[in-house]
Amino acid sequence: MNLNFNLDDRQKKIAYVSGAGVAVLLFLWTIILPKIGVGGLDAKIAAKQRDLREMLRTYQDFEQVKKEVTANEAAIRNNKNTSLLSELSTIAEKLEIKQGIESMSSRPRPKNDFYVEESVEMRLQKITLEELSRLLYELETSSKVLRVRKLHIESRFDDPSLLNVTLEISMFQGLAE
Repeated sequence: MNLNFNLDDRQKKIAYVSGAGVAVLLFLWTIILPKIGVGGLDAKIAAKQRDLREMLRTYQDFEQVKKEVTANEAAIRNNKNTSLLSELSTIAEKLEIKQGIESMSSRPRPKNDFYVEESVEMRLQKITLEELSRLLYELETSSKVLRVRKLHIESRFDDPSLLNVTLEISMFQGLAE
């Protein structure tokens, strides 16, 4: 088969070079480019997929925090018309440590735009570590939104198995509407 097409030498050279160029381009498109990811598109797609997974994870974290905030706001609304002193007295009676209470005094807390914080300093004398741990557990699991702001524990010199404890406990209430 003769593919001469009546071309002069210069035209034949151009045809050969063009044919070789087309062959090289076909080789690149079919073999090389898919292996390296055309223009780095595979790497970009993988990076965007990682970004999407991170965004979904962040959204799930946001939804979890949003649920917790809603629950805390509902619990704070539940604190309305509750006195922290009476709540602490009730807890102390329940745990049978009322005799260990040396004093309970209200402490002023700075005001803010979102809630009212009531604070009480509670001094306990001659209580055991077990009684203290039960008190802290009750405060943590209370239906009211209570927070231990400060905790100072000292062992007694006369009986090292007993403790003197100073707690500052605060309770949050919603603003009057």
